[in-house]
Amino acid sequence: MKTTTQLLCLLGLLLASGLTWSQSSHSVFFQGTDYELNVYRIHGEKPGKTLLLIGGIQGDEPGGYLSADTYSDIALEKGNLIIVPRANLKSIILNDRGPDGDMNRQFHDNPRPNPMLKVVAKLKQLMGEADLFLHLHDGWGFHYPEYVDEQHNPKRYGQSLIADAETYTCKDGRVLKLGKLGREILARVNAQIENPKHHLHFFNTRTNDPKTPYPAMRKTATYYALRHHCLPAYGVESSKNIKSLTLRILYHNLVINAFMHHLGIVPLTPKVLIPSPRLEFAEINVNGKPKMVKNGDELRVRRGDRISVVKIGANSPRGISCDVLGHGGLNDLGHRFTITHATRILFRKESKEIGHVRLTLASGSERYVAGHTRVFVVEVNGQKRLVMEDEHLSLTPRDTLRLLSSFSDGNNAASPEINFKGWVPKNVRNSGDDRNYLIHLNDPLQKKFSVNRKGRLYPVVASTRSGRKLGQFYVELEQP
Repeated sequence: MKTTTQLLCLLGLLLASGLTWSQSSHSVFFQGTDYELNVYRIHGEKPGKTLLLIGGIQGDEPGGYLSADTYSDIALEKGNLIIVPRANLKSIILNDRGPDGDMNRQFHDNPRPNPMLKVVAKLKQLMGEADLFLHLHDGWGFHYPEYVDEQHNPKRYGQSLIADAETYTCKDGRVLKLGKLGREILARVNAQIENPKHHLHFFNTRTNDPKTPYPAMRKTATYYALRHHCLPAYGVESSKNIKSLTLRILYHNLVINAFMHHLGIVPLTPKVLIPSPRLEFAEINVNGKPKMVKNGDELRVRRGDRISVVKIGANSPRGISCDVLGHGGLNDLGHRFTITHATRILFRKESKEIGHVRLTLASGSERYVAGHTRVFVVEVNGQKRLVMEDEHLSLTPRDTLRLLSSFSDGNNAASPEINFKGWVPKNVRNSGDDRNYLIHLNDPLQKKFSVNRKGRLYPVVASTRSGRKLGQFYVELEQP
């Protein structure tokens, strides 16, 4: 029953409008496109300063976007966070620095038209809401103030805190002491890192200097934040040469926590937890009818059928996408397609494939296949719920129940009848199909149909029109 319980929990989460802390919000921009952007805002119980975290602007740097991800579910006692874990979804899915170019070189004044600019515009807007901005990356090697060897020298980016200037004077006369603050932060961070070879060093790219050796940095997000918002901004780089992804995330988190402490943001600090990603199920609509599938399943459709993936259940809720091969783009969740040939649907967590479903073309009439996992769609007191096969749905005589539909991971060629054993509709000929009736649970029920005839546990059964049982759940009545 463990797997069933986990699946029910995931289904419940998907039905809900969003599982967030009371002071949190989640916004989705450009939904269903390759550049879908998810933004999380965490507001503390007490007002305070706001820290902006952006990761994943370059898709081959998982330490940054997974670090930002660990902050998306926390609660805050004071202050605020704005979190963009995956700024460049397309590059993350492809595990590429930038398939349409480097998004972190699109923040200058006259970029050429390209599909990334809508995301860049939104990130610029978010900068205007923050008091400090951290841009999370993974870089090669280890930044050292002096040359040691090819992997440890001043030109390497890994294990560094990057600022565009030692001090920066804004247009309104304010002076940002980026170097002073950066070194104070690193002293706090490095005191928590046992391996001195993994200590972070301050890296001043002197972006505003006409003689800077890094002129490309003038096109980056941090420099834009300085120039246009007078916003203290730093790049945080863990090293790709550190093979442990958990360590890289931890080092990012230590820097983030230190800046939160500096700003007076009081968090419930997240743990570094990276579960192995796994596809639990997907719900696919075929011509408007729901079908549940699991990883590796074959779904038989006919040429010309309209399909759409409407729900994905995975053990990690963020960074999940699906790709109907040969149709649409890389992010096809919610899109409708007409199937003309056999294909596959790939499910990904970032760039890693976590499952697939085969779409094959059927011919002739299809035999009903019941499947192994059955789900019931019901309304309890007017609120929709999903109930798994063999689950006990606990209700009271004051409640109302409406049986809507049932589906499984079979082909669902016909909608099954659903019968509440022991309940009979009033003034209506009883056909045994109780779908869509409003059932008042204080109505008289026939105890002989209850389990052990005790009048407490009543089976609700789905069956074909010919009477073949497909599955059931139980209504468990609390005793007054």
